[in-house]
Amino acid sequence: MKMPGPALASDWPALARAARRILDQRRTLDPQQVEKGRLTAADATARLRIATALVAQWDSIAAGRPPYDAETAWIVSNGTEGTYPHELRTDLNAAADRARTLADRHGEDADAAHFAEAVAALAWHARPRDHISHILDVAHANAAWRASRTEGRAAA
Repeated sequence: MKMPGPALASDWPALARAARRILDQRRTLDPQQVEKGRLTAADATARLRIATALVAQWDSIAAGRPPYDAETAWIVSNGTEGTYPHELRTDLNAAADRARTLADRHGEDADAAHFAEAVAALAWHARPRDHISHILDVAHANAAWRASRTEGRAAA
């Protein structure tokens, strides 16, 4: 029996907003962490690349377009754009752990709790594929269905 996904797993706009928030946090906070010696410049660059790919992926999914292919982007760009699935998974699992720790630390902060739930859902969607439940498969099917309906109306 399959376990149901996280509460926000189907709220694609919320997940796109959470992805953007991760990117914004990294743009703002990672340079400070590099300055303090808590993060290497290479790690900060990789985190920014991964978050940028995450935003591109979730913006396309939330818009009902074929999802951004982060793996192909990584290959074609020689590693300057996109991300491999295992890299995204590792990154999102760590981000989900950090977000949950912060939400637990600030128990009265509903926004922190919601963000932690959204990041956990992003990490859940990045898990290894298991048939049609994988978000990229669902998003591709959804975009193809929308395109076929648009083409059908144009032909009529």
